Amino acid sequence: MSKSFHFHIPGEAVRREYAVYLIVACHRISKILRFYVGKTGDNREGCNPIISRAGNHLSFNPIHSQSRNHLRSPEEYDFEFFFTTFGPYVSPKVSRAGIELVNEMERQLNILAQKELGEIVNPLKLTSYVSKTDREKRKALLTYDRMSQLQVLIEAVKGSLIPTEQR
Repeated sequence: MSKSFHFHIPGEAVRREYAVYLIVACHRISKILRFYVGKTGDNREGCNPIISRAGNHLSFNPIHSQSRNHLRSPEEYDFEFFFTTFGPYVSPKVSRAGIELVNEMERQLNILAQKELGEIVNPLKLTSYVSKTDREKRKALLTYDRMSQLQVLIEAVKGSLIPTEQR
């Protein structure tokens, strides 16, 4: 018997913006949760909308399909994508400020997710050497408003984990 389905795509998900996102994958039978943190905005050139990134996570191209690669059988899971944006894409030929910002926001979201949600499938390792100058540049990006955006995202994820009957 064939079934029909639908899903909602907010207009914000089709904009070409720097964004960080958190994927919650819930196994349909065991209800085990898996978390993945990512970003839009390539370090070289390009920035796809979040909806394109979400589709790529489940594609059959192993270069782009991190969720498929980590889960092996993604059809056994249901997914929720949470994201927040940090401004429109700007070509790195013009400025690398957006790339530097989204990279730092992804690092911070990864740290927050590990702290508040537990194990994630792609934990930040923090093993690379970072010069004092780069550490100071990164720290300057951590404004109250930006960190609040990330905390709101984490709270939205945590709120979605409450069973429907308890909401």
